[in-house]
Amino acid sequence: RMFPREVELSRRMFPREVVALEHEWGNWLVDQKQLDAAINHFIEAGQYVKAIEAAIQARQWSKAGQIVDMQDDDVAERYYKLIGQHFDETKHFDKAERFYIKARCPQMAVEMYTRANKW
Repeated sequence: RMFPREVELSRRMFPREVVALEHEWGNWLVDQKQLDAAINHFIEAGQYVKAIEAAIQARQWSKAGQIVDMQDDDVAERYYKLIGQHFDETKHFDKAERFYIKARCPQMAVEMYTRANKW
């Protein structure tokens, strides 16, 4: 596909079509296993859950966290604990604590610091 050209043309001639094209491009990139590249296209399309999922699958945890932080609680809550667990496993304790607290799982932060002998 010629997505860059299609999007450029749509921006000039059919601006209402850009969002749908960005979404389609993101889906195509996921199908091609180019998850990193898909993230921004999903954001451009307003498909934030798909952007978060692509970031997690691409192991772009900081990017996933940034996107999650911009979402309403009903979307964000399902990802906070998962992202916290990643940062816990990689010993980024401050980040893990922040996501555990947002996930309303302060006990997980306490257990993390206890395991790391930082309590």
